[in-house]
Amino acid sequence: MIHEENVTIESDFSAINEMLTLRGYIYSIFLNLITNSIKYKQKGISPVLQISSAKTDNKIILYFQDNGLGIDLNRMKDKVFGLYKRFHNHVDGKGMGLFMVKTQVESLGGKISIQSEVNRGTIFTLEFEVNGNSTNGHH
Repeated sequence: MIHEENVTIESDFSAINEMLTLRGYIYSIFLNLITNSIKYKQKGISPVLQISSAKTDNKIILYFQDNGLGIDLNRMKDKVFGLYKRFHNHVDGKGMGLFMVKTQVESLGGKISIQSEVNRGTIFTLEFEVNGNSTNGHH
């Protein structure tokens, strides 16, 4: 999919390049967010996805920023992470991706938020407590 759609993924994990957590959930979160960015790309524009990390005193923050179709958050704010919600009908999918991502992020003790503009792209921000019980002790 990445090659077919000529996707550029730029990643910068210099702020933090590891975390103690459930590997399967993190893989699933990355897969869902990357796949979404590709599926909801703008016509005629090669998709660019920037994934980066940041760290505060007690948080690990991951950013997923794309140049895709975006979502009208004024109209859709409450529905973005809902089960079976789809915003663009031309794309195959069951509408479970973001619901799953939110569920997995929260079960790891984190939270996810979204900034988006139509035809400008989307930024997902994932925050995980470093000293929270739910991320400690799992590899």
